Amino acid sequence: MKIDEIRKIPLVDFLNHLGYQPTGRDSKGLWFYAPYRNERKPSFHVNPHKNLWFDFGTGAGGDIFSLAGEMSGHSDFLRQADYIAEKMQLPVATTYKPMPFKEEPSFSNVEISKLQHPALLKYLADRGIPREIAQRYCVQVDYELHGKKYYAIGFENKAHGYELRNPFFKGSFPPKAISHLAKGNPRCCLYEGFIDFLSAEKFGFNDCNDVIVLNSVANLGKAIPLLNDYSVMLCFFDNDAAGQAAYSRLEKEFGTKACDKSSLYPNHKDLNDYLVDKIQRQQNKKSRLKL
Repeated sequence: MKIDEIRKIPLVDFLNHLGYQPTGRDSKGLWFYAPYRNERKPSFHVNPHKNLWFDFGTGAGGDIFSLAGEMSGHSDFLRQADYIAEKMQLPVATTYKPMPFKEEPSFSNVEISKLQHPALLKYLADRGIPREIAQRYCVQVDYELHGKKYYAIGFENKAHGYELRNPFFKGSFPPKAISHLAKGNPRCCLYEGFIDFLSAEKFGFNDCNDVIVLNSVANLGKAIPLLNDYSVMLCFFDNDAAGQAAYSRLEKEFGTKACDKSSLYPNHKDLNDYLVDKIQRQQNKKSRLKL
């Protein structure tokens, strides 16, 4: 690839290939956790229109080559180019076609209130989550999108964004981040999403444990610095390739401190699927006894 072609590779695409997802956005671009150092709050900013980055924590910044230099530790220009080609999995002679940056639709007139809409409570009840658990951890988010009014269940994250769910929609109100329910316990339960966390509350798995909800397995890297403080990590991940990959990463990082709890529901996609099936079997048993 020619130098100009490499320089045109969108930084957002490059970071995505490296496994980094934005935590939020502003009028000029996207916020990330710095990919080459640990930090508690995201201070790495990308302007997709100018295709430039700036680290407010260190004062460093530049284009894709300078970022590759920070990531690889190479100051040599050709080595930086090789690093970019390797991470993007592109043959050096192949022309790269960049993905255009797309603005996400913006939410407006957002209101946060107690979770009480009957349709939302019924949606959770159908998934085995009782009202008292839902209202303890979730809120109702009313908002407008494309000029239309909507409502959803909201689950807050560390950056004060919300994961949003209703019977017809699964998304989030930025910024995107993990959720951490810390009470000073030595053990921590980990979940991919908040529906599984609420399911665990129903089972009582969270008793005497702290909780981290990733709100996406892509956020696993953001949780690792917090996990250093725990002696045991109980991983209730999905029974799929992404869930097992997430557990394998924790096992590699923390060894026997990481415990795979998906064996509790081996024939189900996730913990909530297991909860719903268990409730259904109990109801069928009661129906047969009545007969």
